[in-house]
Amino acid sequence: MEHLGSKASPIDRLRVTIAQTKTSPPTITSTVFNGNPYPVTVLLYNSPLDTAAPTIGLLTITPDGSAQPLELPRIELRREWPPKPESLIQIGPGESQSVDIVLKEFITSQLDKKASVVLKGSWDMVWNKQKDDVTAEMLEQAQKQPNPDMFTGTFTTDSLEITIE
Repeated sequence: MEHLGSKASPIDRLRVTIAQTKTSPPTITSTVFNGNPYPVTVLLYNSPLDTAAPTIGLLTITPDGSAQPLELPRIELRREWPPKPESLIQIGPGESQSVDIVLKEFITSQLDKKASVVLKGSWDMVWNKQKDDVTAEMLEQAQKQPNPDMFTGTFTTDSLEITIE
C-alpha cells in the first residue's frame, strides 16, 4: 500500500467484500468496512462503491467452467472535477457502506447458470478524516501534488460464485 505521508495508511484496514443479493437481475452488493479507529472518506469514483464497476473494469466475471474471464466492453467516463460532495463517502470507525451493482443484460447474456466474480481495482483517493474536512481545494491540489492526508492503494475481494436466472 502506498501512502503519501508519514501516517499509516487507512487503506490497510478497509475490508471490501461482495455478496450476491438478487438473482434476477443478478445483483452484487459491494461493502466496504472501516476497521480503523477513526472515520475515513473515500472518493466514490473507481472505488468498490462505484455502481459503474462492470463498465469501468473493476469486475472480473468468469463463466462457470471457463478459464478466461469475459471481455467486457469498457467505457471511459467523464466525471465532474472537482467532485460534488455526494461523490465523497464517509465511513465511520467500525462501520460499513454498501452499494448494489446490477449486472446488465449485455453481461448476463454471455453467462449460463453460474459464474465467479472478483471486484478489484485501486483506491484513487482516501482520507483519514471526516467528509466535511475534505475541501474542494484539497481535491484540486491532490491532482497536482501529494497530500500527507490522502492515500492511494489497491483493493480486491475473494472470488464469489454467483447464480444467474
